[in-house]
Amino acid sequence: MSSLIYLFDYYKPPASPSSDWHAYLTDHEKEHPLAKYWYKISKPDSLVLEALRSGPIPRSEILDWENRIELSNPGYQKYENGWCRLEDGSGYVAVKTFFPNATAEMLDWWFVWAQEKENIRYKIWYPGAHYSMAQINTPNAPDYPKDKLSWGKSRFPVEDIGIGVSRIRLDFVPPGEFGFEVVPDSTTIITVKVGLTNGILKHTDMIHYVRPVEGGVEMRSRFWIARDFEAMSGGLGLAALLANNKFIKQEMLPPNGPKELAFHCATEYSQLASFLPELYKLYGSK
Repeated sequence: MSSLIYLFDYYKPPASPSSDWHAYLTDHEKEHPLAKYWYKISKPDSLVLEALRSGPIPRSEILDWENRIELSNPGYQKYENGWCRLEDGSGYVAVKTFFPNATAEMLDWWFVWAQEKENIRYKIWYPGAHYSMAQINTPNAPDYPKDKLSWGKSRFPVEDIGIGVSRIRLDFVPPGEFGFEVVPDSTTIITVKVGLTNGILKHTDMIHYVRPVEGGVEMRSRFWIARDFEAMSGGLGLAALLANNKFIKQEMLPPNGPKELAFHCATEYSQLASFLPELYKLYGSK
């Protein structure tokens, strides 16, 4: 698989030497005002953890990609927290996180501010599992509306979701590209294509649907992993066409991948929920 990918690798992501990847805080970062958030990890809600530990979601209960717009419906699905590995080697993850005293605007702000300038902003999001972050304008991206500053940005996080340290690419796109034509007031929909750093292969579709609830907002996260492959903006479609089969899906996604991603997502967003309103108050206007 790796030889196939790099055979078509003509797009080079921003440099990020592994010597700069640190799970810990550097001496300089320890003196940063944000360092205090790194030293305390907020655990996910016990009901979320119980759901994730109870085993895979039945295939009949996952939200199929074709029905993703149902996230806009009032109420909840039967499994708001869970994961599964499908017969074709693909995976599915669902996680719900409550953000007390937070707003959708704060989440939109975070997905811009946390990716800029310094790695510590990304590290405090999940201490010990988030290493570094780089960002560029998405190659060959359409001229997106300027409603959200994250649209048309490609991010390159280095992190460990439980299956080893890796560097990936996240292309932030308007929710209309995922079929969400209407975004209700006080709501935000964060839609992301996830793939290889060279842009050759998108392997995951990610949605964070953030809506107001009593006392704050809730984020309903969904991941469709290896559902299908396509070239990312600036990538080459031939590699995606060749990779889109059961054998490659099973090779790319480890058996424990969906479960590990579910726990990672629950932890990083619980961590963010623990300090987002305070952080926004301090830095939101800067």
